[in-house]
Amino acid sequence: MKWVRDRIALCLGALMACAAWAAGSDDVRALHAAGIAPDDPRAALHTLLEDPTVWIEYDPFTILVQLAPGAGPEAIAAVVGGTVLDEFTLVPGLVHISLGGGVSVEQAILTLSQPLLAGSVIYAEPDYIVRTCGIPNDTHFSRLWGMHNTGQNVNGIVGKPDADIDAPEAWDSYTGNPNFVIAIIDTGINYTHPDLMANRWVNPGEIPNNGIDDDGNGYIDDVYGWNFYNNNNNPYDTGHGTHVAGTVGAVGNNGQGVVGVNWQCKLMALKFLGSGGGTISGAINSLQYSVAKGVKVSNNSWSGGGYSSSLFNAIENSKSVGHIFVCAAGNDGLNIDSFPVYPASYTNTNLLAVAATTSNDTRASFSNYGKNTVDLGAPGANVYSTYGTSGYAYMDGTSMASPHAAGVVALVYGKNPNQPWNTVYQQVMTTTRPIAALANITVTGGVVNAADAVGYTPNQPPVLTVTGPANGSVFVVGTPVTFSGTAIDPEDGNISSQIVWVSHADGVIGTGANVTTSSLSLGIHYMMPSVTDSGGLTDDDFFSIQIVPASIPNAPTIVSGEEGNPGQGVVVWADNSNNETGFQIQRQQKVAGKWVSNTIVGSVGPNVTTFIDNVGQGGWRYRVRANGSGGYSAWSGWIVLRAATPAKPTVSASGGTIFVGWNDPSGIESGFEIQRQQRVGNAWTNTTVIGTVGADVTGTTDNPPSGRYRYRVRTLSDGRISTWSVWSAAVDN
Repeated sequence: MKWVRDRIALCLGALMACAAWAAGSDDVRALHAAGIAPDDPRAALHTLLEDPTVWIEYDPFTILVQLAPGAGPEAIAAVVGGTVLDEFTLVPGLVHISLGGGVSVEQAILTLSQPLLAGSVIYAEPDYIVRTCGIPNDTHFSRLWGMHNTGQNVNGIVGKPDADIDAPEAWDSYTGNPNFVIAIIDTGINYTHPDLMANRWVNPGEIPNNGIDDDGNGYIDDVYGWNFYNNNNNPYDTGHGTHVAGTVGAVGNNGQGVVGVNWQCKLMALKFLGSGGGTISGAINSLQYSVAKGVKVSNNSWSGGGYSSSLFNAIENSKSVGHIFVCAAGNDGLNIDSFPVYPASYTNTNLLAVAATTSNDTRASFSNYGKNTVDLGAPGANVYSTYGTSGYAYMDGTSMASPHAAGVVALVYGKNPNQPWNTVYQQVMTTTRPIAALANITVTGGVVNAADAVGYTPNQPPVLTVTGPANGSVFVVGTPVTFSGTAIDPEDGNISSQIVWVSHADGVIGTGANVTTSSLSLGIHYMMPSVTDSGGLTDDDFFSIQIVPASIPNAPTIVSGEEGNPGQGVVVWADNSNNETGFQIQRQQKVAGKWVSNTIVGSVGPNVTTFIDNVGQGGWRYRVRANGSGGYSAWSGWIVLRAATPAKPTVSASGGTIFVGWNDPSGIESGFEIQRQQRVGNAWTNTTVIGTVGADVTGTTDNPPSGRYRYRVRTLSDGRISTWSVWSAAVDN
């Protein structure tokens, strides 16, 4: 049944109740065009992927979003009318979000990239579609020219002797670790195939078919791995993934079929690809599952889609368990230095990108290459391996090259599982067999060599230790940030001075054991320090810091403004902030009854709360504001400078006249006011202002009636009048 737009418009309510998985690809697209979100976005995507007439670059129903610390996933999902499908642990803050009806991927990314959400969303990106890199041909040891090439005729093609990975020479000393696990992240594995079954991984923490998540990893009955394509516990497949698995680890010396690079190992089945491909989110889930189980090697024979920060971060964070991510270079015949193909073009130092070679030591015509991006080559044309329910088949592609290299990585790693991942990586890289066809178009210019890799005693890599800042540290923009670390190399000693500090946002920050900068840009910085020893071996680290906008300090609270020494204004305030760089003080003068002449009279440093200003006679007032890297705070309120208070007056009486004297404590006074009290009985009463005098006058006389009296004085000014002095001693007139 085909729904057309007018019927959709008429039956919108009914169609919203329909499950997208029940419709064909045309129906799914019609629903999407009408603004109706599928009930099951994963099933709706599978409908599109499995239709050979449909080609999509990314999942039209979901996006990947990395949230800043503290941001709520459900709240962000609600912004685009969706829900949270997955929250990843391998990349902290990364979530997989479905979109609401009528919201396109482009609209959702634009919405979540608005400045308003900058504090909550680090990035939003499509969930790109990736596809296998193998091309099936038609339909045991002698056919495996990639393992051992004697110049034999394989499937009609005569090879060149020794154009192989020297597998038998490696097997003379080592054939694999029966407990070493290799994750096959692909279409799944036929784990019942006679040539694979003995090497299949069985989850030791899971009791089969009891409907219980026995190992507590969030997956029920995940006995052989997990199917992230259909979200179930059956990662079974008889095609591409089974072919890949056979090259990595088909059982050796069992008298049948073929042999893998590893005669004995454990193959973990992680299915995220269907017949039409799979998503980046599925790949991340698969990698996350394997890392959670401590798996140190994965084979990834797939490619496609644009650059994904989410997948890059997942691969980077897989270093936490020493994981090496082996992937196919892709089958486009391109120089991917110039035309990136992912994941091969990612710059993770634990990623090994593999080109395909032929039985004549040439680059397969379909194979991608790149001097800076593709690390090495491996047999990838006319490759015979396990296929179907119990059979075998020839296939071509970098999908077939990648498992040869992954097998060698696992062979080296399995021999000593506790060695550093970068030691294994360099051991494989430095022992390739050079061939002219790969010179200057791959990093090593050679084909992976099992014998030399297994038997090689490498130069030991340096050990880089970051001592600061801590992962997740937050700094205000413009403040100094110091990056510190040590690097010790077994052969070269202390090479801390050679640590290179790199930010994904700002590039190289500097080189050395301690590098300080105040110029980091706003936002999250994924720091990738590294150090390389004299033998070319590298160790690196990965952590993040955040640079946030500077906040404006809080306004201070004015406390007092008093005259100190004559003509000296002493202003005091309360410091209400903890991020100021100083304070600024402003003054006004009272002229003809009005406050005029705004003047910045000075500034002081942080945490200082007192300022002294020298002024002349008149009225004065002050206010204060804080300044910081984010700007100035608001001004405090004004406070008027209060004149200094005279000391206790002196008094004397003679001939009916009382003489009152005082000191002049002020340089801003306009005069003084004198007050008198009389003693009547046992109380002082009859408080009377007897007069005022001008500035600089320090005495006056009084002729009251006979009696006992006392006096006090205060300073007058155009600003605040002083407090009264204390009362003088009593004097009899």
